[in-house]
Amino acid sequence: MKKEYKDYDELPKYPTKSLFITYLLWFFFGWCGLHHFYLRRDSQAFIWWSTFGGYFYLGWVRDIWRIPYYVEEANGEDVFMHQLKQKIFAKKPPTFNPSRFLGEILVGVWYGYLVHFAIPEKTPSLLLGILVSIGITVGVYLVGNIGREKGPFVKPYIAAVVCFVLFNIIQDGGLSYWYCSFLSALVFNYYRSYKQDVAKKTHLSTRISRLSGGAAIVFALWSSYFFFNASITYENGEKIYLRDSVNHFFKSPAWTDFKSTMSDIYSKSKNKTWNDFYEELVKALDPTGETNAYKVLGLNNKSSEEEVRRAYKKLAVKWHPDRHSDNTKDEAQRNFIEIQKAYEILSKRKKSTKSRDSETRTEF
Repeated sequence: MKKEYKDYDELPKYPTKSLFITYLLWFFFGWCGLHHFYLRRDSQAFIWWSTFGGYFYLGWVRDIWRIPYYVEEANGEDVFMHQLKQKIFAKKPPTFNPSRFLGEILVGVWYGYLVHFAIPEKTPSLLLGILVSIGITVGVYLVGNIGREKGPFVKPYIAAVVCFVLFNIIQDGGLSYWYCSFLSALVFNYYRSYKQDVAKKTHLSTRISRLSGGAAIVFALWSSYFFFNASITYENGEKIYLRDSVNHFFKSPAWTDFKSTMSDIYSKSKNKTWNDFYEELVKALDPTGETNAYKVLGLNNKSSEEEVRRAYKKLAVKWHPDRHSDNTKDEAQRNFIEIQKAYEILSKRKKSTKSRDSETRTEF
């Protein structure tokens, strides 16, 4: 049973919180809501973390001028507490707050989509709506219960489900997350009231456990999305699921070449200094493009300048766009440009090497 307070002075206060520390945490860690956690606004901290700084940093920016109010609330300042006590014991509902109402809708939509993305695509429509409505209502509920206000979960959830069913009937299976979130937030605000037990102390380990549990759920939803539904579109419009493309990547030439390259670097630098390893790594990354240029021309780094010139002429004739039909002209154009660039790189490198050799001989 929660304690009911009958007098203003019975409402307990929190230990003092620093405005300076709050702003410091906001500046460096505001993206994850650490300043809200410091002020014991755990729901708001979780929302800031799970929606990238309070719905893509909108909440983080708004905190610039809201933090003094939050600190006053956390510290139970006399003026603030007196006004709060008057509101509580007047038995009147909280004043409608457009910013909070908009936050309930936005976060509700965000969590609704997150649940939708995490569910396999072939899930029946009704089950999808039931699960998505949970996500929407959780968002509305968390925002609505921030600070000194509170509201129910079940009634807003029923409103979201009913909205989903109606839109499925009217729009032939269509689902509007915005309308469902709006209706859920509307019902939530109708039943709002003030918290009387907000000053109840909760052990730090309990708070961290609750936030960790919420974080685990969010990670599970994102993991489910990347496993079941995340996909990429190939150049021919073919849809490839990310789980399949990852498996293909580890079998691709890019990955196998990378593994062999790193193996060669390790073999060459074995029993050598860190500088030797670093030099081999830089060489493997091919910052000048020379290695790739030789590969394009079908040569190796021991090829002479004359061999480079012959290979270039041969390939340039083969891939000249005028020698190809319309079906292969685009591919020929790409190859022709790549061959030209490779030849330019190697020509410059050969001339640069000759110039350095000439300077070295002159010095001697």
